[in-house]
Amino acid sequence: MLSKADLETPRERALLTSDTFNPLNIRSRTYRDLLKLSRLEQKQWNEACLQELEALKKREVFITVNRPKNRKVIKNQWVFDIKSDGRKKARLVAKGFSQVEGIDYKEIFSPVVRFETVRLLLALAALEKWYIVAIDVKNAFLYGILEEEIYMEELEGFKTGKDKVWLLKRALYSLKQASLSWWKEMEKSMRRIGFKRIQSDAGVFIHIFKNGNLTRTVIAVVYVDDALFLGSD
Repeated sequence: MLSKADLETPRERALLTSDTFNPLNIRSRTYRDLLKLSRLEQKQWNEACLQELEALKKREVFITVNRPKNRKVIKNQWVFDIKSDGRKKARLVAKGFSQVEGIDYKEIFSPVVRFETVRLLLALAALEKWYIVAIDVKNAFLYGILEEEIYMEELEGFKTGKDKVWLLKRALYSLKQASLSWWKEMEKSMRRIGFKRIQSDAGVFIHIFKNGNLTRTVIAVVYVDDALFLGSD
């Protein structure tokens, strides 16, 4: 939690003109700020950007098209972070605040599991001595398929200069409908492997299966891109 806190102070803000990044407020930096770094650091951050771009291509998030006429093209920005293990992370996010309701998005509500349910199931798992496996879905929102036609500017630092834009096929972080698109794909995936969502809490899935004369139950608790799988086996 501390690593995500906004620890920026006037002193740290003064370092905007410095030749080095301050890790305390790294998330406030822009791609242009990379130019103030040493060549080695520029190379490291550029590699982080390329890794993000490769993830987008792998998931077929976009296709490059000519800039459309009479259509709004949203912008984007890089968000930089340094993980607790020292890894440099670059994430591309859309400027979703510029999306137009009814054109760029319709529904945006995405259900999440109730915290009371999580506490109840963890208590049950402790009493019954169940196994618990926790997972985090990497680049989760990139799995969501967009239903709307959304165009976005090319990336800062990676523009072709040919007046091209991206036609987004899958959700991108900070899009209005990104969380809902991911939720729909996650629910489909859970159904394919035999889980059923309970009616009383949208974030809880149950898989009951038989192994000979034994009946096994696995409970999955999903909160956005984090999940717990609980069961006796």
